[in-house]
Amino acid sequence: MTIENKSKSAGAKGLNKSGDQLHALQESLRQSVSQMEQWGSWAQGLLESRDGEIAALQARVDALEQRLLRESSDGPRLTNAQKREAITSYLTDPERTNWSDREIARQVGASPQTVANWRQRLSVTSRSGQTRSQQTRSQQNRTVIRGGKVFKMRTDNIGQGKD
Repeated sequence: MTIENKSKSAGAKGLNKSGDQLHALQESLRQSVSQMEQWGSWAQGLLESRDGEIAALQARVDALEQRLLRESSDGPRLTNAQKREAITSYLTDPERTNWSDREIARQVGASPQTVANWRQRLSVTSRSGQTRSQQTRSQQNRTVIRGGKVFKMRTDNIGQGKD
């Protein structure tokens, strides 16, 4: 074999090797593109499935904003004298006297501490002819509203030390 034939033979082998590498790279590229398309369709499906959840959350946020706007503009705020009258009427009403200070405060638009102060002032003076012990017993169970649920709460041990 001559030198020229040897170089042609080596060149042909090199081209075959390069062709095989090119074919392998093309196949690898096709697989990568196919995998990316699968990931893209998976990501698109995930986004579409979350669209409903996002829309539902947005609707809840919008409803809450509307409710807060309605509640904040329900009319003029009560004066301190009007709040005092409302608090005393709640506390002297037999049905609502057992409501928690927080619930009365929420209804009137005052602080719970203000209601507690008025409850204490009214308990010193006899209301509706009750004795002090009768008043204390009636205040031991308060009606409380939390999370939309109404229940009775025992308050006779509040502030009592553990002995």
